[in-house]
Amino acid sequence: MIRFFVVLLFGVVSGGCFAVNPNEDNVTCSGRSLDELYGVYVIHEVVKYGGGLTSESSAEERIGKKLLLEPELFEVRDVSIPDPLYEFACYPPQREGEISANRWSNFYGYGLEREVIEVLHVYEEGDTSGEAFLNLEVLDGELWEMHDGWIYMMKPSRK
Repeated sequence: MIRFFVVLLFGVVSGGCFAVNPNEDNVTCSGRSLDELYGVYVIHEVVKYGGGLTSESSAEERIGKKLLLEPELFEVRDVSIPDPLYEFACYPPQREGEISANRWSNFYGYGLEREVIEVLHVYEEGDTSGEAFLNLEVLDGELWEMHDGWIYMMKPSRK
């Protein structure tokens, strides 16, 4: 009985988040397996959603660039993270008039058709800040990165 309450309390406190050990067969909060996400992704589209210092030409230069998501290595832009830690979180879509600390793409009018916003948080091992290095929205087999006013939409690379 005590074990049940501890598990229940942990579930409520974690708010739908859990860390993923790549050596285990884990499933995300939406039922997706992390194994389904591993691979190489290519930026195929960029969309301006807000203000930022990145110019349109600089954002569009990233089209065709790759992101590597693997258990032992995460690479994006010029950054390489060996032995990354991944954490999934599911967030409910905001309703009109709600204010949330998290502003995902739906806040700006993109990906509105989702029932849940699934996010993959990427952490560097040993980082004690508690802040994710990168947050990637998972939507219809794609990864979306929101950065400096732009959404970088990535699809899996064909092998």
